[in-house]
Amino acid sequence: MGDKVSKIGVWGMGGIGKTTIMSHINNKLQEKPNKFNDVIWVTVSQPLDLIKLQTEFPTALKESLLENEDKVRRAGRLLGMLKAKAKFLLILDDMWEAFPLQEVGIPEPSEENGCKLVITTRSHRVCRSMKCKQVQVELLSKEEAFNLFIDGVGSSILQVPTLNKEIINEVVEECGCLPLAIVTVAASMSGEEEIYEWQNALNELRGRLRSLNDIDTKVFGRLEFSYHRLKDEKLQQCFLYCALYPEDFAIPKDELIDHWIAEGFIEEVKDVQVTYDRGHTILNRLVNCCLLESVEDGSCVKMHDLIRDMALRITSKSPLFMVKAGLRLLKFPGEQEWEENLERVSLMENGIEEIPSNMSPHCQILSTLLLQRNVHLQRIPECFFVHMHGLKVLNLCHTSIEVLPNSVSDLTNLRSLLLQDCLSLTRVPSMAKLLALQYLDLQRTQIEEVPEGMEMLENLSHLYLYSWRMKKFPTGILPRLRNLYKLKLSFGNEALRETVEEAASLSDRLDTFKFHFSKLNDFNIYVKSTDGRGSKNYCLLLSAYWIGGFLIADLEVDKSVFLIDCKICEREEHIVLPEDVQFLQMFAVSDVARLSDVLPREQGLVNIGKFSHDLKALRFDNCGNLKNLFSLRLLPALQNLEFLVVHYCYSIEEIVAVEDEETEKELPTNTIINTVTLPRLKKLHLEDLPEFKSFCSNNGVLVCNSLQEIVVCGCSNLKRLSLSLPLLDNGQPSLPSALEVIETEKEFWESLEWDQPNAKDVLNPYCKFVGF
Repeated sequence: MGDKVSKIGVWGMGGIGKTTIMSHINNKLQEKPNKFNDVIWVTVSQPLDLIKLQTEFPTALKESLLENEDKVRRAGRLLGMLKAKAKFLLILDDMWEAFPLQEVGIPEPSEENGCKLVITTRSHRVCRSMKCKQVQVELLSKEEAFNLFIDGVGSSILQVPTLNKEIINEVVEECGCLPLAIVTVAASMSGEEEIYEWQNALNELRGRLRSLNDIDTKVFGRLEFSYHRLKDEKLQQCFLYCALYPEDFAIPKDELIDHWIAEGFIEEVKDVQVTYDRGHTILNRLVNCCLLESVEDGSCVKMHDLIRDMALRITSKSPLFMVKAGLRLLKFPGEQEWEENLERVSLMENGIEEIPSNMSPHCQILSTLLLQRNVHLQRIPECFFVHMHGLKVLNLCHTSIEVLPNSVSDLTNLRSLLLQDCLSLTRVPSMAKLLALQYLDLQRTQIEEVPEGMEMLENLSHLYLYSWRMKKFPTGILPRLRNLYKLKLSFGNEALRETVEEAASLSDRLDTFKFHFSKLNDFNIYVKSTDGRGSKNYCLLLSAYWIGGFLIADLEVDKSVFLIDCKICEREEHIVLPEDVQFLQMFAVSDVARLSDVLPREQGLVNIGKFSHDLKALRFDNCGNLKNLFSLRLLPALQNLEFLVVHYCYSIEEIVAVEDEETEKELPTNTIINTVTLPRLKKLHLEDLPEFKSFCSNNGVLVCNSLQEIVVCGCSNLKRLSLSLPLLDNGQPSLPSALEVIETEKEFWESLEWDQPNAKDVLNPYCKFVGF
């Protein structure tokens, strides 16, 4: 529409393809350079919540806002962030209400600032209120509808001799030229080649639509056809369960599968991984049927809001759900709303502060109750769970409850009790009767002791007792939990050697474990007891106070060690690392001067054979005595290194020490090393290192041909960016094929000296200048 149009409103009925159109445009703009500095996508949804919307923007910009700031302060900060982006394209998807841009902190797009706003909405009134140039998305033509259907069902269907084009056309016509209906019906008919299947489908569609009068209910009728085509009752239950989450919510796949298992939707076998595989197979089938869509790089699924409305329409009758998720409720639903035949209730993501003291709903067949993220909820009445003996899933994560009522002890069918991030929770009642329990999550609570009756929970497959207040984990419990699959545990500052050894004995049969050690001695006992190797997924943390690490975006590793605000040597006892660690991070470790300080030694030299050659990522933060990272002698063990991050280490001078005592002992006299190769390094981040002078001592050069991202900020003493660039046939430097961005300060970049002529000109287009 040219530069003169700064605000565009794309509108049309639900399911007509507004989001799909904008997704294609967004993806195209992200793929190749364009006139916008940034393309920002934010989903608005309903009900309109401006504070939540303000939170979405920094996430999209990979920045952050302070949680405790009010709306006005947040708007000011957000305005600054967006103005710093200069020319941007902002896409606000799924808008239901108009709102003043300045109230959120969005600068008004104009021809002068080069910014543009595109909204998608079902209402032309919203477009008009936002002063947008309107673009209406119309229903498909009959030819477009037929082609879209064939794309979904597969073009081979036209080659089936028993099927004629006429019956396919009739099915397409019943979809009403609505893209969402077409793709869901097509997906449900994919692979069907018998004429009677198509005739039956046509009759079903016509039968559903015949009794429906208005356009909206006919849309639901078409979508319900795809639901009923699932035919498998368990599959239908899995689908309907997704409607318990708020509109446009990205549902984590693993969480969903955990709930399905607890509900009994998935038949369990002894091998837990096989059960999870079945869960992922169900998810794939629902995605392939276009009833769910895969999002967040495949880790989550989402329901189209019309599909969710269809599911809620079904669950308003049978099976009966009460779903009031993400509606900003302040008041708990009254007793009259808790009908006896309720099967599932979701009140998650609201502002509920209290449950009436005398409330005790008679819901004997209620199997799932989701109350997570009601952050102001402090108390649950003792009588609340008395008549909920069928409860299988209880999620109270991210609430402010201080005590779990004793009535929970009698929920003998409970299989999943989730209390993660209940930061005020100090006590849970006896669990001796909860013999069916499989999932117990007490991460980041104020629990100091293991709950009474824990030794009886022999069906536990997931135990998360990762809490900074935990004093000790008693001996004798872990060996009784024979079905454990995932274990997260804080040993506490009074840990017993026997408990650490019991945990070590489990590690070879666990899929995942995460252990927090308060003392170096306990950490070493564990590593030595496992012969330096653990299960296929582990995370070990050594810290007296912290229980979290600092992850790296896009990093995929299974085996991590975090050393945080601790000593690596105490009373002549030196730290022992697992031999297969893939990610090693040190934060505020004051007695480390180089990587070799944490590695095993023999006769005074680092024993490279006992150090992980699988190391993919190294991160150092606030290590005040760090001088350099590693010597040439360690280089063979670092050939798989992909991520190297160094932040706020005020003494470091170089990455690679070419001249050090150990290297000099092994290399012939007068050997000159010009290049240091890290062939798989993808990301190099160097921030706030005031003494940093060079990548390699002795004027060495780093060869990193896989580099995608370089961040160098706050390194005022660095004069050369000593990276070797590949050469063209004419001897001129060329761009590393993988490079995507160099993030640095403009003044620093202009001051750099270069070893290769024209290197700066080659790299300039990939610079992203930031303030520091």
